[in-house]
Formats: sequence, C-alpha cells, structure tokens
Amino acid sequence: MLEPLGIPADAEALYVVLAALEDTSPEELAVRTSLSAHQVGTHLDTLADLGLAVALGRGRWKALPLTDVVKGLKARRVAEIEAAAIAADTLHNQILAASHSTEDDVQVFVGQTSYAEYTRLCNETVDEICLFDKPPYVGGPSMLSIEELREQSGEWRALERGVSQRSVYHPGFDPERLKEMALFAQVGEKSRTAPVPMKLVLFDAKIAWIPSMPSYMPGHERRASFVRHPLIVESLVWLFNAVWDTAIPITAGTYLNGDPRRQMLISLMMSGSTDDAIANQLGINVRSVRRWIAELMDELGVTTRLQLGAALVRADSMRNP
Repeated sequence: MLEPLGIPADAEALYVVLAALEDTSPEELAVRTSLSAHQVGTHLDTLADLGLAVALGRGRWKALPLTDVVKGLKARRVAEIEAAAIAADTLHNQILAASHSTEDDVQVFVGQTSYAEYTRLCNETVDEICLFDKPPYVGGPSMLSIEELREQSGEWRALERGVSQRSVYHPGFDPERLKEMALFAQVGEKSRTAPVPMKLVLFDAKIAWIPSMPSYMPGHERRASFVRHPLIVESLVWLFNAVWDTAIPITAGTYLNGDPRRQMLISLMMSGSTDDAIANQLGINVRSVRRWIAELMDELGVTTRLQLGAALVRADSMRNP
C-alpha cells in the first residue's frame, strides 16, 4: 500500500508487526515474521531511513506514527517533483538556446522593405495579432473608408479572414483615429486603452515587430526590428497580456455609432473612470467631458449619473437582444 511513497512491501510488512508492539528487538521480529536476522536488520535500516522506526538503544526498536511520517514523505516527494520540474525547464531552455540558430533572431528592415515585411507577416498570421499602439503616428490623413483599409491594412485583411486581434491603445485620440478604431471594432477587433510603453505587434505569439519610435518623427525613414527568438518573444507576450489584463475595455457600442469619441466617453464612464481620467484619455479638458455627459443626460431624459448608466445599459441591450 505504501510502495508509491518508496516503502518496499517487505519493509511495510515488518512495520505493521513493529507498530503493534511497544518496542522490540530484531531477534523477536525475526521470530514473529519468519525473516532472517539479516533481512530484519536490512528492513529496519530502511524504515529508519524513511523515518518510520527509531533505534532506542540496547538493541530495541520502536515504530513511529505512520500518519505523520507519510505526510512528511509526501511533502518531500512533492518538493522533489517541483525541483525536478524546475530543473527540466532549465535544461529545456539550455537545449533550446544551444540548438536555436541566432542568424535570423533579429532582423532590421528600413523604409518600404519594413512595410512589405510587416504586410507579409499580417497575411501569414493564422490565429492572433496583438498590438500596442501609441504616438507618434505617420503623417497624412487617416484611412477612413473600408475600401482603403482593405487595400492598405494587413491587420484589416487578417480580421476579415477570421484572425483574432487584441489592441491596446495609448490614451489620447483625435477624432480621425477614433473613427478608424470604430471601423476596426465593427470587423471584430477587441480594443482596450491603457498607457503602453512602446509600439509593438505580435504575430501568433511567435514573431514580434518593434518599430523605432524616433523613425516616426518628421524627416526620418521608417525602421523596425523583427524578432523571432522564442525567449524574447515569450517575454513580450507576457508584457502584452499584463497590460491587456489591466487596461480599460473600449466598447464598440451601438449607441451613437456616428460619434466614436462619444463611444469612448461612454466606455470610460461605464468603467468608473473619473472626469479627469476621461479628459486625459480623450485628450480634452474636463469642462468638455462634463458638457458631453450633460448632453447625454438630456438626450436620455435622466437627471443623475446613476440613472445615466442604467439608461445606457438599457439602450445598448435593446439594440443587442
């Protein structure tokens, strides 16, 4: 019964006899069990090593409580297994590092080559694209039509063919970018807002695209690094998920679909953000936030923010039965 804990069957049988006695000698145990003196001595040593028996002196032996000993053995075995798992993980990483070719771990692309490589990765993504987005942005007008997005955005085409996309947008959105975000939400993008440390795109948790932030400034040529080293990408995936888990969801919402900034206001307000926090997120002043909230209250015929929250929930549920 105790063999899974490393206690041999013969030693267990001897323990059963020993436990029924106050204390005894090896000779008496040999008589009671029909074992040889040598066999008894060997099993007593095994029981002592396992903490199941103790020598009292003058050739006498005594059994120790089984329950306490088994709990100790179990704890020791669990600790050994955990240590083995850690050692195996360390060995795996060492083997991975030794066998992995570093030739293509990090590649740097410049200008149109960077855009072409990025587009290729979007087109080859199978499961999920994850991205951090923050200023600075490329100059020029935003792409607002679905036709332009389908033609020029690799992420849009990936969404249309069923690839999942999670995006965390840095606070502060101009109206044009909000409209573009609303279009992406309609085609399936899941978006949240939180301060992000960098621009970053992860393709299927296997490749990371890290652009040079200064290269987005006027007069600079676009540069980006494409990272494939599994341990580096693993760390970047962990960073993305840590930020995602604490970010504020941006609701696509059906109420006031024509005004993406108001959708963002509603999303932040429903998440419990203060007026100051909403103003910072939207890049406007607090007076504008309060004016928009007052306009919403008038439109929905409510007089308190609590009533406003209930009315917004009711309005959205009526449009999404």
